[in-house]
Amino acid sequence: MNRTISPDIKSIEHLKTGFTEKNLNFYHIPSESGVFKLEIIFPNAGYYLAKNKFIPVFAMDLIMSGTNSESAHQISEDLDVLGAYVFKSSSYYNASLGVFGLNENFDSIVKLVKNAFENCIFDEKELQIYKSKKLSSLSLNQSKTTYLATESIHQLVLGENHPYAKSINKEAIEAVKRTELIDFQQNMLQDYEFILTAPQNFDMEQKLKNLGFKINALNNSSKEEVLPTENSDNERHIIKNQATQNSLRMAKILPNRNHKDYFAINLCHIILGGYFGSRLMKNIREDKGLTYGIHSSITPFRNYSLFKISSECNASLTQQVKTEIFNEIIKLQSDLIDTEELQTAKNYLMGALVRNFDGAFNISERLKTQIDLNADSRYYDTYFENIKNIDSAKIKETMNTFFDIKTFKHCIAGEI
Repeated sequence: MNRTISPDIKSIEHLKTGFTEKNLNFYHIPSESGVFKLEIIFPNAGYYLAKNKFIPVFAMDLIMSGTNSESAHQISEDLDVLGAYVFKSSSYYNASLGVFGLNENFDSIVKLVKNAFENCIFDEKELQIYKSKKLSSLSLNQSKTTYLATESIHQLVLGENHPYAKSINKEAIEAVKRTELIDFQQNMLQDYEFILTAPQNFDMEQKLKNLGFKINALNNSSKEEVLPTENSDNERHIIKNQATQNSLRMAKILPNRNHKDYFAINLCHIILGGYFGSRLMKNIREDKGLTYGIHSSITPFRNYSLFKISSECNASLTQQVKTEIFNEIIKLQSDLIDTEELQTAKNYLMGALVRNFDGAFNISERLKTQIDLNADSRYYDTYFENIKNIDSAKIKETMNTFFDIKTFKHCIAGEI
């Protein structure tokens, strides 16, 4: 092998997701690993429609905290003996339990988990311990400019009362009652969807039926969600004296994944600040040394997306960083991006997607996201077709259409 010659770079031409069309509430992703992963999804338990978003969050965090017959410690020990782990999640659109364990112990593990979450009593002592931890965490977070700036920019862009932007406080933590958690459990955790990653010979449907789960047709009805109601203010300053650095956030609303230009929008985000070789990183970090890190992100919702630029820097450099961010946006709106830079961004985007499908567990995560967002079943399959056909002119057009600098909201937390 001649190590002075670099290997050929081969383009990624297509992506095979392994997703299958289903009309029942379970999916089976084949895996030859000795470990299974069962994602138990509660599609009606997301906090986006909850009167109090913290009830679903608290309830899912405490859902394995003990029954009338077993304490949280005993349940944890039982899981350890079986070689199992349970990841609890409460998200915007749903709640879920990710159950990991050895294939040979599947029935015992899932039976234990089912009993734990269906019969959880939300012991008052466990609730008070949890509240104490939450209060400590809140106190710590409120001393961080990163937390304050992120919380504030969400409120500016989405509205103070939007579920995603509604922030926790001491009063909200202390107000949560045990009876509210029980009510959530009894009313919101009755419908299931399942994603199982396990060997092909697992008879998933029969196993779930034997364990007492309901197998039924998928309910594809989509509930109405709260839309953004942007704050009338365009900029907010949160003074945090003696902060070691300032946190800058800039954000705006963009279309959802079903929009015809969403793939181009996503590629624009990558070019601007979505990876280490982005325009913002090269200019603001590498060339000018104004910040250690800066990046952009897109958070997709069913009906819209949230685009955000985040950076930390010295207080004296904050306005300069903000100016340079706008300069890079304007350059992409004014000049055609060169072919090499565009192809590098495309390669990164497609390569990242391929890595997200590397292994059965990762595939299950992508499938879960697709279910969360009610995305088209061929969403990932068409990803490559769209990205490959985007040219420099399309990038310029998209930047001008969707990234007008006058439409951004800004928040700075730190010394002003």
